[in-house]
Amino acid sequence: MLLMSSRYSSQQVVYDVADPLHARLLCRLTNTSAHLFTGDTFEYLKPVSASETDVMLHSLGSGNESVAGKFPFSATTTSWLPDQSVAAYTHTVPADNANLPGGGVDVELYARGLTGHLFTYPIPLTDCICRFGLPPQTLAVSPDGQYVAAGWPIGKGGRPILVYRVSDRTLAITLDSAVSNAFWNRVGHRLFLGRSPADVEQSWTPEAGVVALAGATGWAFLPSQSPDGGQVAYTAYAGQDLRTYLYDVKAGSTRMLIDKLRSQALFVKDGWVWYLEEGPCDPMVCGAPWGTQPTGKVFAMQLTTGTETDVGFPAGENPVVLQDGHADWTSFGPGEFWPGT
Repeated sequence: MLLMSSRYSSQQVVYDVADPLHARLLCRLTNTSAHLFTGDTFEYLKPVSASETDVMLHSLGSGNESVAGKFPFSATTTSWLPDQSVAAYTHTVPADNANLPGGGVDVELYARGLTGHLFTYPIPLTDCICRFGLPPQTLAVSPDGQYVAAGWPIGKGGRPILVYRVSDRTLAITLDSAVSNAFWNRVGHRLFLGRSPADVEQSWTPEAGVVALAGATGWAFLPSQSPDGGQVAYTAYAGQDLRTYLYDVKAGSTRMLIDKLRSQALFVKDGWVWYLEEGPCDPMVCGAPWGTQPTGKVFAMQLTTGTETDVGFPAGENPVVLQDGHADWTSFGPGEFWPGT
């Protein structure tokens, strides 16, 4: 299964990608946080009171639901571990003209049965007329449960992403303000740092600090890690044209997937990526000043062969919807695999 996140809304969608060339939409989730749990189940959050949230386990095969656990807080924007031992969650803070003119976000931590406040960061005063919009807010617990990364370092008043230790709830590192997004490796506590612009990508661990990734040119847009953690697919400009790329973590090498207008590469399973066909458009008609937009066609590539093939979707299940000649690709965001498929 693939859990795909919307880039501009609170929606998530789950696809059956056993055959990545003939995917099926299984369900849509709105206004909650969700994780894949097994090949047939997912978990999502359901606040039941001002101080309690149920972790719901949903079976796609039977449609049955059960309460898999409870958190002693009320929140839907949450990153948590499969065993529910650690969870980071956020609440919005009203605007304060003195300190938070645009409002803020409280980052809270639940661990060892206790909840507590970590820090507050401002909601930046900004907007973006750009191809892929603003980077999303970062909120992520490391797979080993030892660290939490959170923040939103964009626009006017934005502050750097912070990483806290879970054990003593102390600050481990303040990342460079150029790091606009960050994501953990599939295991352990290695944090990949997305900087824009960047000539070479970096990662951080408490043992080695911030180090450059050999052979990794800038992961400009929407990096998507493979389920096994060995590769990262992403989008970047080659001159003035969008292209999709693949970085091999072990080999320390980067290659272009195909020398054609393509965008928004994401892993759907080991060895397979999806991405969008990108086509020229008249900026006065499509409203895109950069002059291209998705055509509505989704391609799949088998990485071992380099073969590109159209993905078939049943009617109404394509994640890229064309409305009045304009492409709405809001549900085509990096996929998630947790704890595995």
